[in-house]
Amino acid sequence: RSYAINLFMMFFPAPFPLCRLATLAILLLLPLTASPTTSCCMKHQESLFMSSYPTIIRDSHAEAKQPSRSSLLSECAEKGSISLVSTTSHVISGGSALSSSLSSSCGPNCELTVPEGTILTMDGDLNVASLQVDGSLLWTDGTQAGQVQKLCAGYVAGTGRIEVKVEEKEAFIYVKNNGLSHPILGPRSLGAYQADAGASRAVFDVRGKLLARTWSLLAEPAKAGDAALTLMHDAGAMGWKMGDRVLVAPTQRSGSQGEGEAFVLVGVDGNVVTLDKQTGQDFQADFEVKNELVATMSAEVVNLSRNLVITGDDFENVPCDDSLSDDFGEGISGQGCLCTSERTQCTVGLHTVGWRNSVFKLQGARVERCGQRGIAGKYCAHLHLLGSSPESVIKGNAFEHSMQRGVVIHGTHRSTVDHNVFSDVRGAALYIEDGNELLNNLDYNVGICPWRLGDPEKWGCTIPGTSNGEADTSLNQAGVWALSPSNSMLGNRFANSFNGMLYETNAFGGNGRQFSEGEACTVFQPLGRVEGNTFHGHGRFGTYLLSSTWPKQHDIMALLENDGKKISDPDSCTGWTGDGEDRGQPSTLKNNLDYHNTFVGQYDAGDVQYSSHYSTHNNCLIYWKTTKSFADGCSPHLVAGYYSNGAMNLPDQGAFVIQETTFGSSVVFEANHHCNIGVTGMLCAPTYIFDRVTFSNPNFRFYWADDLTEDNMAEAGIFVMAPDWTDGGASGALTNPFPSPHLGLASSKYEPFLLPTGACVTSESLGVGNQFTQGTLCSKPMRMVKIWTFDQDETTAPALVVDLIGGSGEVLFTASTKLYAIGGTSGRKQGYRFPVILDDSFEYRVKLAGDGDIPGDWVIEFSDPLLGNRWSEEKLKFQAKGRNCPGGEISSQHDRRWVWSSSSEFMGDLAKGRGACTSHPNMVSVDCSQVSDIKLLSCESECNGGAGCGANSFCECGSGGTCRCEAGFSGDNCEVDVCGAADCGAHGRCTARYLGGSLLPTLRQCVCEEGWLGEKCDKNPCLSVGADECGGPSRGACRNLDESSWACECFDGYSGTSCQQTCVGFCVGEFPHGCNKYGGTYVYCNGGGGCHYSSTGGDVGDSWCTMVGGGGAGGEDGPTPTSAPTPADADDVCDCERKCNGSIDKAYLWCEVSGGCSYEDVYNPKGEGWCLFKGSVPAPAPAPGPDPVPEPPVPTSAPSKAPEACGCAANCNPTIDKLYLWCEVSGGGCSYVDEWESKGDGWCLFGGDGNPPTEAPSKAPTKAPTTMAPTTTAPTTTAPTTMVPTTTAPTKAPTTTAPTKAPTTKAPTTTAP
Repeated sequence: RSYAINLFMMFFPAPFPLCRLATLAILLLLPLTASPTTSCCMKHQESLFMSSYPTIIRDSHAEAKQPSRSSLLSECAEKGSISLVSTTSHVISGGSALSSSLSSSCGPNCELTVPEGTILTMDGDLNVASLQVDGSLLWTDGTQAGQVQKLCAGYVAGTGRIEVKVEEKEAFIYVKNNGLSHPILGPRSLGAYQADAGASRAVFDVRGKLLARTWSLLAEPAKAGDAALTLMHDAGAMGWKMGDRVLVAPTQRSGSQGEGEAFVLVGVDGNVVTLDKQTGQDFQADFEVKNELVATMSAEVVNLSRNLVITGDDFENVPCDDSLSDDFGEGISGQGCLCTSERTQCTVGLHTVGWRNSVFKLQGARVERCGQRGIAGKYCAHLHLLGSSPESVIKGNAFEHSMQRGVVIHGTHRSTVDHNVFSDVRGAALYIEDGNELLNNLDYNVGICPWRLGDPEKWGCTIPGTSNGEADTSLNQAGVWALSPSNSMLGNRFANSFNGMLYETNAFGGNGRQFSEGEACTVFQPLGRVEGNTFHGHGRFGTYLLSSTWPKQHDIMALLENDGKKISDPDSCTGWTGDGEDRGQPSTLKNNLDYHNTFVGQYDAGDVQYSSHYSTHNNCLIYWKTTKSFADGCSPHLVAGYYSNGAMNLPDQGAFVIQETTFGSSVVFEANHHCNIGVTGMLCAPTYIFDRVTFSNPNFRFYWADDLTEDNMAEAGIFVMAPDWTDGGASGALTNPFPSPHLGLASSKYEPFLLPTGACVTSESLGVGNQFTQGTLCSKPMRMVKIWTFDQDETTAPALVVDLIGGSGEVLFTASTKLYAIGGTSGRKQGYRFPVILDDSFEYRVKLAGDGDIPGDWVIEFSDPLLGNRWSEEKLKFQAKGRNCPGGEISSQHDRRWVWSSSSEFMGDLAKGRGACTSHPNMVSVDCSQVSDIKLLSCESECNGGAGCGANSFCECGSGGTCRCEAGFSGDNCEVDVCGAADCGAHGRCTARYLGGSLLPTLRQCVCEEGWLGEKCDKNPCLSVGADECGGPSRGACRNLDESSWACECFDGYSGTSCQQTCVGFCVGEFPHGCNKYGGTYVYCNGGGGCHYSSTGGDVGDSWCTMVGGGGAGGEDGPTPTSAPTPADADDVCDCERKCNGSIDKAYLWCEVSGGCSYEDVYNPKGEGWCLFKGSVPAPAPAPGPDPVPEPPVPTSAPSKAPEACGCAANCNPTIDKLYLWCEVSGGGCSYVDEWESKGDGWCLFGGDGNPPTEAPSKAPTKAPTTMAPTTTAPTTTAPTTMVPTTTAPTKAPTTTAPTKAPTTKAPTTTAP
């Protein structure tokens, strides 16, 4: 499909800037950063890619081209093609041979064969034209004579056994580009194959030294200019050494716009490694605990060096061959470079493969210059149609510089791909190909795209001309791409690709491809174990299930026995049982971390849960279009997670439950995300249920997509509290986002349905209209009624009339709603919907306009069975004209058979006449207390005679009854807990659970809960501080400075060592007194309406009051860190930064928490809610000299009263009720007065109702202008003056009047309790 049209259709209609416009930025802005005219690389952009090819090759790393290797490889490297007529053949006889003895009889033009029953032992270098191994090749530390040894050939392949195990020496396998091509595996191939299904399996077993760890994380941040890195793990214990080459992942917030940095280690000392050059950028190392979840937001450091190197000649661009045939109708051939309209040449490197009846083991190697762009089946490592192959392992390798993907799993089950690292791999690093692949374990791999997507010569890690434009090109290039979702993804980390993990189950028709085409139902396949993965810095999605993920009940073992293809059960690829019950299989993604991405989530997915999900600083924390209530009738969609700094873009359909989840700062909840854009959504009338949630920061907002006009249908979703909600949260925690006593929120469009009930009010009437988008708040339970119709025309269908009848039979209101439809008259997404209040004294009556009946085949839905199952059955007094509603009511448990199973199976002919107000029986009730939490995929019936596995373990499907330890556990009985060894105490959480391997970190073992410090998280100096030490809970709070000292952090409007000082009664009005509270580390106001901003503090005189700044330990007022929006603190302060473009070439970049952005060359402090995320606050203007300041001319009228004419107006408050409102252009001051007083040079009159006199005063004011410069000396132990006049009591003064100088409050103890 056209990428541009698709994106415009899906995203352009929405005004909300966070997510939909972010997608447009991907399409529109990234190309602008890359080139004035274009971007790259889509499938058809081969010519543009080839124009960048020389730069790509130049800047990519290969061991083979390093000067230190040139002499070693010179006899093999870049010798060109050999003539077939000049080659000779040599077959080893006598049962064995030594490589050292063959150099005279079989040289570079000799094709060498090791026949069946024969052993070739590698005791010296071997350089041949090709090597066919039908017997055995043996190469070990013991056979290798020298410290370094090489094998060079145009290909190395065979049906026998290729065994290389070199761990203590250096070994090179060099694949030459000499023009020879293996008849099955093709040119430049290294691998094993067996075409005879009845023969014994071929074996490829190549192993170098396995590092104890192939990657670690930064334990401490690295700053630009650093010459060393501090790692979580001991580098020497990991097996890292001087001379190793490492890559550090970028951690920029701008998705896919980072660049990795490579270094050579010149020193290794415990956790510290010294680099051969200084770092060129900052690298993040943040560790957090929220809602008991650990977030390791730290740069990955991967080791790219190995003692066994598989390399070869440089890539060659070969012309296409128009005589080749298209193997699968996908425009690609496995026989060579197929000519298409998008491909004129292919880029050919080496490839390794286990082909059909073989075992493939590749461990501890470095593989480079691999992949063959545009040729099917030629990748860095390829498991090709191996069937069930638990013996096949790809482990501990470094893959770098690929021209077509990294590791590809194709028609293979139960293999292991773990602890590999990927760099500079074009296309997907991990790729699961046909859709029938099952139960492969992809664990603890790290993939880093080291190039910026907008780089006009690198184009990120995209590549044109492959068989899959989604996985490999700039359309959707991904770190991981999978057609089959039924595999394990544990503890992997991917950074800076366009997408992180892309499961595209509906690709190629959703029925499998190539060898499984039409034989797999990928959309309905079980979801494998997806746990503990981290995705960051991706320009599109981190976690991404894309379009159609609707796992259904399957016998996974029967699927495995049938090669992952359809089984005989006719229901195996349908959404329904024979009697219309939903076959959904509740599935979960657990403990995954997403940060610094644009999106996180999927389009359409049902029976999919996010458990313990940590999503922060993504534009879209959750992006979800359509879902359903869980088939088990109980499970929540989001449970035990943490979300902050971004938007919750919530889906249509069903009851969407958010349980035991914490929301941090700057979260926006968007109802009905993407509903009725294109053909997404259903009736746009879901119910979002908050169950035992916590809002740890009051900075949140609720939002409905698009506008609220009559024709818009995306505004019908409602937010409600769980039926049993009580305010039982932790002390000070907000558990209900709605103002008390309200329990729910609906769009203002439904005021006619809700306000007359007496249970609802407008949010605007409560002064919270902006926070709730002028929605309607209700104090009684609210639910949705939906009436699904068939074959109606949205433009001509009659309105639905709703009457609310009171207890005495009176009509409380009559309201109506039009019919809404997605997809036109013939579509199945059409009907009416409206909110109702649960109140036994009300009765709802519905009919069609003109006193029309509700047709018998229309489907009436009320509430959701999940509410009745989780809490208690809900009933509504209800009558539908022309329909029989038994007992004059409808129940949440009414019939829903055949109504909804997935986005492709809903509202068919069998659904007609179902639902409420029919004779069909209710749904079977479920006791949710007996329904277990959703577990990751396992097969407990296979283990221990059906008893399953013990604690900390699970039964691995297809393993023949093997119990496998859960992440972070080991031992014969999984009794060893990696986190037990860390001993993080009651207030710490272990970081090692999802890092993999047996080597534990020695730094950052524990991450402490907020307020706790120390290696074991057992230090909290604030525990010794009294409740009123910082002015009480309304004025300030204690914060720990280190393990033994603390300080008061004052809330807005208070300052001083103990937050005892206030400016109310001294400055104009209430806080922020007409000033910009973000204007500096210290912000001062005065009684004339003036404001002053300083980054250093100091004594500014008795005419000023400190409104921001102060607090500190030891009686010394110091800066309040969270008040200063300086670039150094941007990560902590500017939570809105990701909403704006940090690459704009302006001196001052501002963002607003509600979504605004401002880019300026002149420093103009903004109002409340704005934050400076790039640029430094300028120094204050110098104090005026002794000479009078000339007066500016005063016009007879006041043209400068237009705020836009005053460049400083944005810094001041235009709503102050004074006649004359002045702002200072350079100093940041503001003045609000009722008496005309002409200001000095640099002041501008921007507002107020007064008119200036026709002449200026004849005399300049005797006192200095309002803004007084502070002293230039650094602050001392004396606090900045915070003066309250003695003649006037402040309106909200503390019990003790503030003195002229801040008191020297006795320092609290600095000894930890």
